[in-house]
Amino acid sequence: MTLLLNSISWLLGRLPLRGALALGRGLGYLAALFGKRRQEIIGRIADCLEVDMPEAARIRRRMYRNLGMTAVEFLRQPHMTEAEVREHIQFEGLEHVPPLGTPALALVTHTGNWELLAAASPLFYPNPLHVVVKALKPESLNTWVTQTRSRWGTAIHDRRGSARDLLKILNSGEILAFILDQNAKRNWGVFVDFFGKPACTSDGLSQLAAMKGLNTYPVFCRRLPDNSLQVTVRPPLPPPPSREPEAILEHTRLCTGEIEGFIRQYPDQWIWMHRRWRTQPE
Repeated sequence: MTLLLNSISWLLGRLPLRGALALGRGLGYLAALFGKRRQEIIGRIADCLEVDMPEAARIRRRMYRNLGMTAVEFLRQPHMTEAEVREHIQFEGLEHVPPLGTPALALVTHTGNWELLAAASPLFYPNPLHVVVKALKPESLNTWVTQTRSRWGTAIHDRRGSARDLLKILNSGEILAFILDQNAKRNWGVFVDFFGKPACTSDGLSQLAAMKGLNTYPVFCRRLPDNSLQVTVRPPLPPPPSREPEAILEHTRLCTGEIEGFIRQYPDQWIWMHRRWRTQPE
């Protein structure tokens, strides 16, 4: 698998970025045309956003177009230069970022090109960035993806069994990022409303925020009309006042509300095929 990924990455690296993005849009068009669960996804979009079915279908098509470009960008990422990355991404709201050496938590979502957002952050802000993710299978794929994500200095951590390491990171004055828009198993999270329906959401970020008294900075990415990327750092959310269950629940609810608000603004940027509400309350 590594040989295949390296070969595809090398071929895409030979293309200019504009040509690679055009290829990605084409792949997204095909995915929208032949993708599975078409009606399920359209119905989910229509239900959550309260739009009619034709508009939901248009959002789905634009979503796949963005995902096609995101996939091509990620495969091409090992061959992107720092200059190309800086030209392709713009950051706004950096005035909200804490001073260098100040520990903080970042809230990230699967919008725009979240992969390039995380990987390229060290090029724009020198405080080391650590991202908590779920390991992929097989191991060879996980190794390749981790190396690609770490290209410019971002550190990747498996969410399983990493609590002690995560505390060390925060104690060192660094930034730890969590992605909270994915379905969690019942023993991994709490239920909060997401588009009006209970969604099981990891409370790890909120637990750490309460334990260390740290602000949480929403950091979201979207693709602009010219297909470049814009990363927005929003004003921080204060930590929970305690580690009591209600305080953790409320903080998790606030974080989820930030994500929902961004998706409502840019609905074609999120991954609507994800079964976010798969885990149901007992």
